[in-house]
This record gives sequence, C-alpha cells and structure tokens, in this order.
Amino acid sequence: MLVALTPEAGGAAPVSTRSSAAPVERVLLDAIRRGDERRATEVYASLLPAVQTTLLRVMGGPDRHHREMTQRSIEQVIAELVRHPSPWECSLKMWATTSAARVALDVLRARASRRDVEVSWGDAMVQPVSQDTHIAGSGSAIDRLRWLLAELPPQQAEAIVLCDVMGLAPSDVAVTLGVAPDHLRRRLAAGHERLSRQMALEVAS
Repeated sequence: MLVALTPEAGGAAPVSTRSSAAPVERVLLDAIRRGDERRATEVYASLLPAVQTTLLRVMGGPDRHHREMTQRSIEQVIAELVRHPSPWECSLKMWATTSAARVALDVLRARASRRDVEVSWGDAMVQPVSQDTHIAGSGSAIDRLRWLLAELPPQQAEAIVLCDVMGLAPSDVAVTLGVAPDHLRRRLAAGHERLSRQMALEVAS
C-alpha cells in the first residue's frame, strides 16, 4: 500500500544516488550562511519546488494552509542550513524535502490528535463530525495510510516518508536527519514493523 504514496506512483523517478551540493548551490549555501539578503530570491526559488512537491505528496493534495506551510518549511530549512556544520554534503533539494516532510507530518499529527474532528486526508481538510463517528474509520485506504504514518513515532515516520515516500537515498537522509546510516536503518526497520502491525490491525478490525 505504501507504494501508492511514492514518487513512482506519480511518474517521478526516485532519487537513488548521493546528491551533494553543485557549485552553483554552494554559492547559495554560502549566501544563506552569511545571511546575504541579496540572494534571497534565488534561495527561495531553489527551495520552493522541493518544498511544494513534498507538501503535496505527504498531505495528499493542496491544503488550505499550503502557503503558511510552505513559508514554515523554507524558514526551517534555512535555519537548519545555518546550524549544520557541513550542509554542502547534500543538495538543497534534499534539505528542502526533509524540512517540508517534517512540517507536513507535524500538521498531520496535530490534526489527528484532535478528538472532535474528522480528518479528510484527500485534501487534508478538517471537518466537524458527530460524537458517534470514529475518526479511525474515515477515508480511503491511502488516506488511512497517511493516518497511520501520523501515528508512528516522529523519527520513524520521518525516515519512512523521506526514504519510502519521497524516494531519497538513505545516505542523504542520514545526513539531513543528523544520524548514522546504521541508526537510520534501525529507524526504518522499526517503523516498517510498527506500520505493518497497525495495518494488520486495520484489516482485522
């Protein structure tokens, strides 16, 4: 079922090789770390496509708060690039995808935690429901998968979304998440196992 959320399902090729910053991106990275506002337009343009692609895929479509989520993602990736000791180890696309995935998962978790609403994952809208309606029963199979991802521990959900849903190379994901490759593999394995158990329970219920 997870393949329905992946880049291949939308006709996009997965990113399968380590992607360090190209020379032109290194110039932008240096500008970001210096706080050079003269490059602001170029920086925004370089981050926006990956941010939007990630938000749309993880949220399941255009969200009513898409603009705010986009701005938050870009602010977070810039802060991370300034903090990280060697951000040029990955391309700007990898950093932007990671930040946007975190923002999208945060939003899904926040919405899923509300007990008086139903989450319509197709467009990520929230609508009031009656007291006798159960959130867990809403949406299609793919919609329910998003729900289950939101219920995973955050670190496991991030690893699955970045590697399985967005198709990033684990070597890149390890860098952007700030963990060793072996640690990332353990997160993925734990997340896959937990997700499989949750999906089995969904089928049985």
